[in-house]
Amino acid sequence: MSIKTAFITGPTGCIGAATVQYLIDHGIEHVVGMSRNRDLSRIDSEYHDRINFIEGDITNRDQVSNAITSTNPDTIIHLAAFQTPDCLANPLLGMEVNVTGTRNIVLAAKELGDSLQRLVLASSSAVYGHREMYPGDSIETDVPYAPRNLYGYWKVANEGMAQAFHAETKIPTVSIRLSTCYGPGRDLGMTSAPTTLLKCVAAEQPFQMPYQGREHFHFVGDVGAGFAEAGISPFAGYGVFNLRGRTIHTSEYIELAKTAAGELGISEPDISIADDAQSMPFANDLDDGESVASFPKMPLTEMSEGVRYSIMKFREMHLAGILDPEYRPGG
Repeated sequence: MSIKTAFITGPTGCIGAATVQYLIDHGIEHVVGMSRNRDLSRIDSEYHDRINFIEGDITNRDQVSNAITSTNPDTIIHLAAFQTPDCLANPLLGMEVNVTGTRNIVLAAKELGDSLQRLVLASSSAVYGHREMYPGDSIETDVPYAPRNLYGYWKVANEGMAQAFHAETKIPTVSIRLSTCYGPGRDLGMTSAPTTLLKCVAAEQPFQMPYQGREHFHFVGDVGAGFAEAGISPFAGYGVFNLRGRTIHTSEYIELAKTAAGELGISEPDISIADDAQSMPFANDLDDGESVASFPKMPLTEMSEGVRYSIMKFREMHLAGILDPEYRPGG
């Protein structure tokens, strides 16, 4: 398998930026990103002239088709989506972006024929139900779907499209499920609260977590690496995988942040769980055994290391006057 050109949707988002940087760092000659805006602020400046940017809307089938066929990529990694709060606030628009947009990507990918070596679609732990539904120490990917919101239903639809695409084209296809991404660049969505907490630690501002419970975490660099490896490492057939991560309780996460603050010389942070905090709504304990077996280069950063690194970067931004610690649960 020789991947020279990668096409990424949503390259300006948190996960997209990390994916772009990983691909470039690992020798992909041409990285093409498609997004509605050219805001490259989440991508380190050293990469700006190494990504070919195409402005376009994934809900526009012609724009998607023209962008992909003109690029003729070896691998496509589809990350662009509306997050949970946006889907709840604008259900039909959420369906247009998350379902119709994915359909447009899949149809354009089919136009490439055998020249396409891989299609990777972003899914979510939102396809699962309550943690109590699944016995055992972890949740494997072959358990029943039981989404609890529209976002989860849209992701179920996307996984179905991925399977249909592979069944018809035989092109290797991967769906990746993830839960809470944290770290530099994560600034939107309900589960951006853990990252907002780290920003507030760096800015020496108080913050209360709006929900609590066991939560499955992925460091942003690992998320980018995970999607990139799914797009460039050897793989055959169709597969759905849980992205590598770790589950800990909100209280343990807060303690990690406090410890990191002390190590970095930051005053004792005023961070806690809100008195009216709701229970964590998403499943946790995602089993990553199949991911490790299929994509052994997918990294897994220790939580203490990821938290400390994030606070350090946010502290640098705070001291430079460019850190925005506001919590924005909606997109």
